[in-house]
Amino acid sequence: DGDRVNAKPGDLSQGNVVRAYSRFGFPHARYFLFHIAEAKDGRAFLADLHPWVTTSERWRHAWEPDNSALPTPPQVTLNVALTWKGLRALDLPTETLSQFPREFIDGMAPRNHILTDIGPSGHHHWDPVWRAPIQNKRGTDIHVLITLNAQMMPDGTPVPDLEKMTDWLRELGGRQGIKLLTGHGPAGRADFQQGGARLVPRGDGTMMIDAQEHFGFEDGIGNPVFSGQYPKEVEARRVKGRGKIMPDQSWAPLAAGEFLIGHVDESQQIPYATQPPNFMFNGTFLAFRKLHENVGTFHKYVERQATDYARVQGVTEHEARLTLKAKIVGRWTNGVPLMAAPTYADMMRFDAEWSDIPVIRNKSGQRTGAEQARLDAWNALMIDFKYRDDQVGTRCPISAHIRRGNMRDMLDPRMTSSNPKDWTGSALTNRRRILRRGLPYGAFDPDNHDDTAERGVIFIAMCANIFRQFEFVLQQWMNYGLDLRAGNDTCPLLGFHPPQSKFMVPSDPDHDGTPWIMNELPQFVETRGGEYFFVPSLNTLNMIALGVVDPT
Repeated sequence: DGDRVNAKPGDLSQGNVVRAYSRFGFPHARYFLFHIAEAKDGRAFLADLHPWVTTSERWRHAWEPDNSALPTPPQVTLNVALTWKGLRALDLPTETLSQFPREFIDGMAPRNHILTDIGPSGHHHWDPVWRAPIQNKRGTDIHVLITLNAQMMPDGTPVPDLEKMTDWLRELGGRQGIKLLTGHGPAGRADFQQGGARLVPRGDGTMMIDAQEHFGFEDGIGNPVFSGQYPKEVEARRVKGRGKIMPDQSWAPLAAGEFLIGHVDESQQIPYATQPPNFMFNGTFLAFRKLHENVGTFHKYVERQATDYARVQGVTEHEARLTLKAKIVGRWTNGVPLMAAPTYADMMRFDAEWSDIPVIRNKSGQRTGAEQARLDAWNALMIDFKYRDDQVGTRCPISAHIRRGNMRDMLDPRMTSSNPKDWTGSALTNRRRILRRGLPYGAFDPDNHDDTAERGVIFIAMCANIFRQFEFVLQQWMNYGLDLRAGNDTCPLLGFHPPQSKFMVPSDPDHDGTPWIMNELPQFVETRGGEYFFVPSLNTLNMIALGVVDPT
């Protein structure tokens, strides 16, 4: 059952843990930050929020087997997270505060060298709302994050309830002892951070959600699936390519404890949590990152490389451009993985074979059984692949962005064995997975190549252990190449690119040709703010609001 991750109805986890709202029909988001001056006022603030927090309760969806018995989704979701300083401002017991993980107590800013928030991503480049606490400005410490995700009207505009909820939060933020922090954006005037998916015409006068981010790639395809997240019928369909690879090469859901605290994780243990014992149960940690995308720099760099690539390889610049983009990311811009279509010619054949998919995806009404089966088969090709047959990166470069973000079976110590009984699947990768829950921000204008334009991605990672999961992936996999036998090469898209950075596109060892070196990589992504938060269960949020947290 999809509620297995919840021990009892009164202790539900928050809804943003089990679902990525944007893909569930919530393309509009607003992120609010609050400061608590007085503990009693902070507790009253949380008490007001508690009844409106969106839980992990299942919603009515076409794929659910008991669809008619489930409640309809809300028009706007609301979720709450707290920093360690916020928990301290709420007067939680010292014993409870002191036993939180070190990285959560530190907060994101002091860990800048681990996260490569240096150079163009340094704190002096962050938005004022994130920069002020680092500068120790009085009354600017970030204590509470509130996220709103809203459904849309047929024309793509947010449902009216989003503005009502915004006005309500502003009213709460003006009460005694509570302060709604301003300073979002480079100008530093906004009192919330806007986020929103790209919307495109459906063809019938209405708009629909498109998953592309500002660099032009389909995003958010490979979010993990964990035990208890979905009903068994849905899990069986969604787990392929998103779960863990078993030794027999089948797919299984990851352990819930990798994402929800208090459950068994992939090490078959329930990790220690702070006191009281149930305080962190069904909670998780959240890493919030505002990532600015230098769209102009990206396109200009690819254009320069494509000109040379086309001349040397004897292909058109159009083919060269799309190929190099795909090699950087590991997917073509439409989301098709290189493991399914490694060359431009393969991609063209793939598009022709699946040319009916855009129409099927575009349908706003019920699909026929044959259409749904066709769409399911296409979705499987998007995500159901392994790297065992591409160990040198001929199809998908070893350092491609998606390959660095999720190693799949690459770290199997017996990868090279020809005996399937030796294989261990993705055991070493399973403890590094993160849930991604963010959205793009800024206007979508592919013709605007101005790097100063306010646009990028609100990157939200959720996991049970910030250090072992989020920080490890960012430091070791994205910004260090040893695990990939790539030396000091970093991720070509998201990584930190010091002078003389490069990215290598391997050649096929069975054919003539040489590797293509993309040298002098510029900085494509820069941090503009962020912090670590704890996302409590509904029961724990109520305990904090009532002031009854007792570690004894």
